[in-house]
Amino acid sequence: MSVRRLAGIAAALVIAAWVCGTVAAQQTGINEIGMVTAGESITIGGTTNLAPGNRLLVEVTPVGFGPGNAPVQGGTAGTAVVEEGNNTANTWSFEVDTTGFEPGEYSVTVEWVEGDAAASTIFTIAEAAAATPTPTVTPAATTPSTTMATTPTPTAAGPALPVAAALAAGLAGYLMRGR
Repeated sequence: MSVRRLAGIAAALVIAAWVCGTVAAQQTGINEIGMVTAGESITIGGTTNLAPGNRLLVEVTPVGFGPGNAPVQGGTAGTAVVEEGNNTANTWSFEVDTTGFEPGEYSVTVEWVEGDAAASTIFTIAEAAAATPTPTVTPAATTPSTTMATTPTPTAAGPALPVAAALAAGLAGYLMRGR
């Protein structure tokens, strides 16, 4: 085998590896949560470009929680499954009952179980008001904003792997054809 052909095969393999490593970055986001009253149930959700069926780890922890800090009541964790959304994004959601959570700031972290897609946000739990009859006011409808956190780290494999392998095999065959 000539040096030229060997260099061509090596170049084809390098190109195939590059194609496999540059699959679109996976990303996920969390909808804004805002202020929550202690004891109410909330749905934390967001959007992602991950395929339906993927699992996301959702953790809700008090902001002051950590080694050396006094224990704070509240927090939860679990998984959310990505559901098929519209043409631009799939969705996920996670139910949280804040009964037993102390008033304060809480951090929500969402991470893809199988990769690098992650997002986080902070929301506040307010103390439940004393039972005082007040008139009911219907708030105006608002559109929740979405906080997106992208991970620029490309994920390996994915659907590009078979295409890259076929490309490399075809190029190697073409280079070997003249033999």
